[in-house]
Amino acid sequence: MKALPGPDARFQNQQIATTGSYRHQAGGGALVPTVPGKGIEPTVPGTQPTRPNLTDKQMDFLVAKEETRQENLSECRGICMFFVFLFVFTLGMIFDSNSSLARLADHIRDKIEHGPIELVSVKTIPQMYDYLRQTVVPALYENSTDTNMALDLSSYYHPIDVPNRMVGGLRLRQARVKYTDDCQVGPLFASYTIRCYPAIGPETESQDVFGPELKFQYQKDSTGTPYVGYLGSYSPDGYIEVLSTDVSKANTQIDNLQKDDFSGPWTRALFIDFIVWNSNFGTCPTVFVLSSCSDGASALGIASGSRSCLMYAILTLSPRALSAGGLGDSTDMTAMAFLVLVLIFVLYFMFEESQEIKQGIFAYFKDGWNVLDWLNMALLLTAFGVRIFVWIEAGGMQIGVAQLTDKDLFKSLRGVAVMVELVKLLNSVNAVILYAKVVKYLRHMPVTKDLIKTFWKALDLFVPFLCMFVIAFTGFAMSFNVGFGDKIWELSTLGSALTYLSRAFLKDVKLMPAYSIMPAFGSLLIIIFYIVFLVLGVNVLFATITDAMLRAKTEERQKKDDQYDLHEDEPVEEFIREVRKRVKRQIRRRAPRIYKNIYGKKRKAIVGVHAVEDKNIDKAELVLAESESDESNDEFGDHGPQLPSKENLMKSIEHMAGRILSEVSIVGIEIKSELHDVCERVAQMQMAVEELSMRTDGVRLDQEEFLAMQG
Repeated sequence: MKALPGPDARFQNQQIATTGSYRHQAGGGALVPTVPGKGIEPTVPGTQPTRPNLTDKQMDFLVAKEETRQENLSECRGICMFFVFLFVFTLGMIFDSNSSLARLADHIRDKIEHGPIELVSVKTIPQMYDYLRQTVVPALYENSTDTNMALDLSSYYHPIDVPNRMVGGLRLRQARVKYTDDCQVGPLFASYTIRCYPAIGPETESQDVFGPELKFQYQKDSTGTPYVGYLGSYSPDGYIEVLSTDVSKANTQIDNLQKDDFSGPWTRALFIDFIVWNSNFGTCPTVFVLSSCSDGASALGIASGSRSCLMYAILTLSPRALSAGGLGDSTDMTAMAFLVLVLIFVLYFMFEESQEIKQGIFAYFKDGWNVLDWLNMALLLTAFGVRIFVWIEAGGMQIGVAQLTDKDLFKSLRGVAVMVELVKLLNSVNAVILYAKVVKYLRHMPVTKDLIKTFWKALDLFVPFLCMFVIAFTGFAMSFNVGFGDKIWELSTLGSALTYLSRAFLKDVKLMPAYSIMPAFGSLLIIIFYIVFLVLGVNVLFATITDAMLRAKTEERQKKDDQYDLHEDEPVEEFIREVRKRVKRQIRRRAPRIYKNIYGKKRKAIVGVHAVEDKNIDKAELVLAESESDESNDEFGDHGPQLPSKENLMKSIEHMAGRILSEVSIVGIEIKSELHDVCERVAQMQMAVEELSMRTDGVRLDQEEFLAMQG
C-alpha cells in the first residue's frame, strides 16, 4: 500500500474517487469523502477541504481497497486476453492441421510395409534385395488399371495409382565403414590382431570408391539431413544409387547391385528414399526406409546383417507448409490469418511482460509462471521463424520442376520436411504449455479456486513422495540393467531400462523376459518391483490426495473482518461487481422509479441492519456498508449526493423502532409460552415424585407387617 503525501492530499487523491462514499461540490469543488448522516461543509476552489472525522487507518483502508480494485480489474483483463489468445491459437492449429495427410501416410505405409516379404522379416542383406524386388518395386511400379488411367490423364511423373505419383526415382543410400585393424578386445585378446568393420562414426565412415571398375562413389547430399538411430548417427551423404522409374530397368539395377556387392559386411545402414505427390490435395510426403546392420555382429565376423534395425518414416509436406497461404483457398488463408493473429498476441504479451520486468527483474523471475510465459513466447516465435525459413527455402528449390523432363531425377526434400516437422513439434509443445497455463488463471475463478488451492496443498506431501519414488525407480532400473543388460536389449542401458520399467509400470509391456532368462532372480525383482510401486506407491499417492482433500474440508478457514476486507485476488468477482455497479447506475439515471422499487428498500434494509447490530458503528463502517451495496453517493447522478431530509430520517427511525418493539413483543410472548411449558413439566414431575413416595411407603408398611407376622 502506497503512503499518502499528507493528511489533506489523502482527500484529493483521484484513485479513491469511486471507493466508499464521495461527492463533488457544485462549481468544481474538490473531491470530498462523505459520511452518511453527517453533513460536510462544501469546499470551493482555492480553499482547503474540511477533513471528516475518519481515522488514518480507515482512510488508508479505503485507498488500499481502491488499489486492490484496480489490480483485480487489471488481472481480469489479463485473464480475458489470455483466453482469447488460447481460442485463437486453438483455431489456428485446427485450421493448420490436415486429416488427409494422415490418410495418405497410412496408404503409403501399407504399400511398403506389407507384401510378399514384410519389412519386419528382413534380417539379412539377401533378404533386403528380395524385399526390394518383391515388395517395394511392385508397390511403386505397379502396372494396373489405376496407373494406366493416371498415365492417360498425364504423362508427367511416375504414377503409383490414380491420385499419387512419384516425384523422381527411388534412391538407395548406403552408409559404409572402413576395414580397420586392432579390433581385438583387451586384455583377453591383447596378443592378437583382429581386423573388422567397426561401428559407424566420423573416423570410421568410408568415403573411398569401391566395386567393379570403382563405379560406386561417395556423394554429397546438400539438401539432406543427418539421422540419429538406435545403433549410430548417420550423415546425409553416402554411396547413392537411383533406381529408374521403369520397372524392368529398376529390377535390373537391383540385380546388378547385388552381383557387384553394393551392400556387405561393411554396410552400416541402407536408406531407401522416395517422394510421392498427391494430386488431390497437393501434399508431398517424403518417405525413407532404413535398414541398419548390427555393429556388434559385423565386428565379431558374423554374417553381415544377422541382426538388423529396420524402420521407416513418412514426413508429409502440405502446400501451406511450403508457401504462405498455401493454395490460396479459404482454409489456407484462414490458417494464415490465425497464424498472424497468434504472432500479434505474442508481441503484445512480450510488451506486457517487459513492462513487468522493469518493476523488478529478480522478483519477476522468482515466479515460475513468468518463466513459463517467456518459454512459451520463445517457442512460438521460434516456430514462426522456422516456418518463414521453410517458405523461403522451398520457394527457391522449385520442387518437382526438373522431374517434369527427367522422371528418374531424385532431389531430396528431407531437409525441408524435417524443418516442417520441427514446426509441428514446437506447436505441439506450445499447446501443452498454453493449456497448462490455464491452471494459472483457474485459481482466480470462483468455481475452481478451492480445487486449485487443495491441489497446491497436496504438493507439500506429493513432492517428497515423488522424490522417493524417482530414487527407488532409478534403483530398480539400475538393478535390471546390471542383472539383465547383457541378455535383454531393452535393458542394455540405464536410460533404456528406465524407459522399459516406466512402460511396465503403465502396463504397456511385461517383465516376463527377465523371468524367462533367470526365473529365481527375475521373479524376485519383479515381485519386489510390483509390491513397491503398484501396491505401496499407488496407495500412498491416493492417501496423499485423500489427506489433502480432508484437510481442505476440515481446516477452519480464517474469517476476514468485513470492515477491512480488501477483496484481494478476486478479479472475476471484481468484474462482476463492476458490471453490477454500472448496471445499477444506468438504471438509476434512466429509470429512477424502477431503481427505487428494486434497490431503494434494499439499501434501507442494509443500513438498518447495521444500526441494529451495533449502535456504536463508526463512520467508516457506514461508508463500507454503502460501498458494499453499490450505492455510493457519487453514483446517484450528475448533481452529486442527496442527503436524507429530517422528515425521512425520522420516519426511518420510527419504522426501525416499531419493528424493534414488534420483535421484542414477539420474543416476550415466546418466553412466556416457554415458561408456562416449564411450569407444567415441573408440576408433572412433582406429581410423579409424590406418587413414587406413596408407593415406597406402602412397600415399607407391607414389609413391616410381614416381619411382625414372622416374629
